[in-house]
Formats: sequence, C-alpha cells, structure tokens
Amino acid sequence: MAKEKDDVDVADSDDAPKKKGKLFLIIAILLLLIIGAGGYFGAAYFMHLPPFEPPGPTPEEIAAQKAAEEKEKMLLQRDIYVPFDQTFTFSIKSDRRIHTGQVQVVLVVIGEENEALAKKHLTLMNSVIFERLSAQSYEALLLPSGRQRLKRELLDAVRAKMSELNKTPVVDQILFTSFVLQ
Repeated sequence: MAKEKDDVDVADSDDAPKKKGKLFLIIAILLLLIIGAGGYFGAAYFMHLPPFEPPGPTPEEIAAQKAAEEKEKMLLQRDIYVPFDQTFTFSIKSDRRIHTGQVQVVLVVIGEENEALAKKHLTLMNSVIFERLSAQSYEALLLPSGRQRLKRELLDAVRAKMSELNKTPVVDQILFTSFVLQ
C-alpha cells in the first residue's frame, strides 16, 4: 500500500508542471486579449472609430449645410431695382433762360429687407431727389462729369435721409434710365 501512495504522488508531481504551464498559457492569452481590446478601444476613442464616433453631423453634411446657407445668403444679398413710378420733370436755371429737365431714376438696393424699406419710403426719397435736381445748373448737367456728380449727390442725399430714419443707408446705387434736357 505504501507503494501505491508513492505512485500517486509521483503521478501528481508529473502533472503539476503541465497544469502550471497550461494555467500560465491561459493567463497569458487572457492578458493579451485584454491588452489588445484596451489598445483598440483607446485608439478608437482618439481616432473617432466606430464605437466612439463623434455625435453630430458628418463633415459631408456640414459642407452641404454651409453651401446651402451661402446660396441662401447670396439670394438674399442680390441686387434689386426699385423704379420710381413717375419721371422727374424739373426746371433748371441757366445764364440765358430757364430749361426743363426730365429724368427717370431707378434705385439699386441689396437684399429684400432693403427693398421693403426703399418701397416704404419712396415718397420721401422722391422729395429728396426732386429737391436736389431743382438745385442744379444747366451748364453742369450738359457734361457727362456733371451727370456723374449729380448721381453722387443724389446718392449721398438719399443715403443720408435713409440713415437718419433707419440707421442704415438702404440704397446702394442710383441709376438714370432716361436723362433729357431742353
């Protein structure tokens, strides 16, 4: 019987190194799996890979949204022409006699908001333009440089009046569609 106990102990002692080796192998594999998974999730977090994608729109969606906003802004910022209903007829003094002038004016505004303001105050701008036209001299208006000066004067006067009322100049340009002197 003593011999059988010794045989059992010898068998256990031979199995012990194999069991320890298998245990170390299993622990090593588990550690590698844990380290590998941790490494992937760490890299995925910093690189915004699938489990950690940033919330919100993608770069393509952001670019499309910005393009749509710019297109809308361009539509709102387009030139709009606001014509006066009537032709301005005015008297001009000259050295020899009194002349008559006839001018058709169109206002250029940028954006629908300014168009609404210009149409709202069209009567006031009519008065300002007529006042400036009546103060001109015939000889100055005969030259192209005189007509350009008149445009600048009208634009400055209208912008000043609109800035006084709305805190914004509203009118971008003044165009003459017809300019006749007699």
